[in-house]
Amino acid sequence: MSEDTGTDFSAVRRFINTELLYWEDQPIDHTVNLIETGVIDSINLVRLIEFLEEHYGIQIPDEDIVVDNFHSLDSIEAFVASHMKRVQ
Repeated sequence: MSEDTGTDFSAVRRFINTELLYWEDQPIDHTVNLIETGVIDSINLVRLIEFLEEHYGIQIPDEDIVVDNFHSLDSIEAFVASHMKRVQ
């Protein structure tokens, strides 16, 4: 869970592990650059955004689709938390 929002982000980790990496048993380091390592490419970014919008009930505008928001688990979690605060 995120300490700031109380939001459970385990679903993000699970989605990345099972849908983008295709493994469940290895944890992802929160600081690994998912774009530089090739985990998130253009197709996987679209899949991740669709998942985040559906699972967390947020809308991600095109102008927010930038590397800084999606390069690591930490950045994805912070990005989603900031969008959830806007919805509340």
